Amino acid sequence: MKKRFVFRFSPGTVKQPLISHLVREFDIDANIWNADISYGREGKLVVELEASEEAIQAGLEYTRSIGVHWSPLVKELQFRQDECVDCGSCTSVCFYGALSMNPTTWKLEFDPEQCVVCGLCIKACPLRLFSISREEEE
Repeated sequence: MKKRFVFRFSPGTVKQPLISHLVREFDIDANIWNADISYGREGKLVVELEASEEAIQAGLEYTRSIGVHWSPLVKELQFRQDECVDCGSCTSVCFYGALSMNPTTWKLEFDPEQCVVCGLCIKACPLRLFSISREEEE
């Protein structure tokens, strides 16, 4: 199973090798979607974990035990595609490949599975067709 989470680090826990520990000790595949981590200050990591439910739960318990707080990522990008004029402005800021132009039809294509809900497309769209539906839940 795959699940996405937001990990929040205090300045003291940033130096913990969290992802490598989850991979080695709990046999969890981790795909980092977004990261803002610097030594000596608070950090945030958006990650998709893939493993059995039991392994993910054990890994999450470990993260809490070392002082890393987490919450499931439940934000979702809303896109009013029927109003889109296919200008492609949003594709220039979508580094994860969720927004792309079809080279045959020149129509904008949106793949929600690739979206990390970073919000960059919201500012890039001249028609303001993107919005975020919900926030993270604890």
